Amino acid sequence: MTEQQPEDAFEDAFDDAFDDAPEEAPQDAPEGAPEDAPEESPREATGHPAVDEVLRSLDALRDAPVDEHVAVFESAHEQLRRTLQGAGDDES
Repeated sequence: MTEQQPEDAFEDAFDDAFDDAPEEAPQDAPEGAPEDAPEESPREATGHPAVDEVLRSLDALRDAPVDEHVAVFESAHEQLRRTLQGAGDDES
């Protein structure tokens, strides 16, 4: 009796796992797809104007091309970092 190599056993298990997989993905979009999603309700204020402004800036990403997201996230991160740095400065 010959022993099966671990690599061969893995490949066989992998192949067996996908034997019943459909050949093609369905063409219809699933229910609840992003384009069918209802508009979100207005965001609840955090009580901190700078944070609220950052959150509003992120709402614009919904319609922006993905390649523009990084710049918006970097700006949001910088604004939040500055806000946290100054937290407590106004308190005496």
